[in-house]
Amino acid sequence: MEEKGLVKSAIEPQEKRPDRKVYQLTKGGKETFLSWLNKFPDQLNEASRNQFLMRIFFSSKIKIDELAFEIKRYKKEIEEELKCLNKVEQWIKDYSREKKFKEDAFYWNLIVKKEYKSIAAGIEWADECLQLIEQKKRKKRGN
Repeated sequence: MEEKGLVKSAIEPQEKRPDRKVYQLTKGGKETFLSWLNKFPDQLNEASRNQFLMRIFFSSKIKIDELAFEIKRYKKEIEEELKCLNKVEQWIKDYSREKKFKEDAFYWNLIVKKEYKSIAAGIEWADECLQLIEQKKRKKRGN
């Protein structure tokens, strides 16, 4: 982006830390960014290729305990994401106290709300899957 003249950078010295490179949008970069920002894609909810879900789709070929293990692992991962999201929410609250970020914080919170709902749905889904797996195992033992 720097080669295209969209951003410029400067080295900022720091005490007790390595120097950091700070980027700033150029006029052309701001114009390009605003143009991109105003052109929403035709399809807003892109289909994703999720290897985890694909493996579940074919899980009749593996041991059910292995599937349960992987779903528990998935649940643990998204619970960790929840912890990070809580930190992000606090960061937004802190930044929103500054006048220059107050307006931005409103929009940042819209993303946080979406992520909270996605994580909650993922946890609920994992719990339901684990219950269904346990039911299947009990039923199999009973036969």
